Amino acid sequence: MVFIQVSEAQEPKVATIKKLYNKMIEDKHEDILSRMGSIVSQGIINAAGRNATISLTTRDGNLRQNAIVGLMLFMQHWFWYPMLNFITLSLTPTALIGLNKDLKVPKSFKCISNAKPSIYRYPEFIKVDKDKKKDKVATAVLSTTTKAKARKERKEGKQAEPPTPKVPDDTEMADEEKKEAGEKKEEEKEGEKKEEEKKEEVEPDFQELKNPSRVVKEQEKKISYLTEARYHPVLQTRYAGFVILKEVNPPAEDAAPEEYYDDEERDQDAPNPDLQTDLKIPAAFEFDEDVQNGPDSEDD
Repeated sequence: MVFIQVSEAQEPKVATIKKLYNKMIEDKHEDILSRMGSIVSQGIINAAGRNATISLTTRDGNLRQNAIVGLMLFMQHWFWYPMLNFITLSLTPTALIGLNKDLKVPKSFKCISNAKPSIYRYPEFIKVDKDKKKDKVATAVLSTTTKAKARKERKEGKQAEPPTPKVPDDTEMADEEKKEAGEKKEEEKEGEKKEEEKKEEVEPDFQELKNPSRVVKEQEKKISYLTEARYHPVLQTRYAGFVILKEVNPPAEDAAPEEYYDDEERDQDAPNPDLQTDLKIPAAFEFDEDVQNGPDSEDD
């Protein structure tokens, strides 16, 4: 729970903990309760594909009752294992999704993350060695079976001749050793080249995020909006979740039309495809930006 959505660049201990969990999960001689704890821990750290975190409050600071109850029930899973699933009630998505006045997601909206991409990037997938073959265990042959087989062959007039093992020549062994040494050298050279390429690449100090994009809790402090962009957020201090946008800089007349991510999900044959809802639409009202973003807005 402490290291959920924490990358190795933020805390080097994450790599050590992941190796420990993987080792305990794969070790069949490990205690069953320790293996179970490692599996549950891996699931919490990688919850929702690293796209969600545990949060007991909303973005406005109000308590989430379902999250508190879910986490409390999860803490009692020792008495009843199905309670493990209640932890999902305390999870909340970590993303920034910009919506315009029609609640559509424009593709042109972007923001800047003022941090190196490696700090908040997704963790690497677990690499499975598919070429690794399991060692076959030699079948045990009893001495009584061997004697019975030899007795049967003597009765039938056959004489079992022991197979002559093929001893490899010195030249063959030398060739194999040279081949293995050459392969090792090539692998070492490739590893050195990759390390040199990584060192030569200079990582930028910022990253441009598209709409929608993954933004973790710690990353919200590093988000900034483009001043010359077409859309600006209505709430300028909101850097995650659903962000309502207003069009400040309209595009030129000859510019390409705006593209949206939800166009293919809308029914164009409906009577009102842009305002399709079963709820009553609230009446129009005036929004005072100075009052909303003012210093005394929290006290009010």
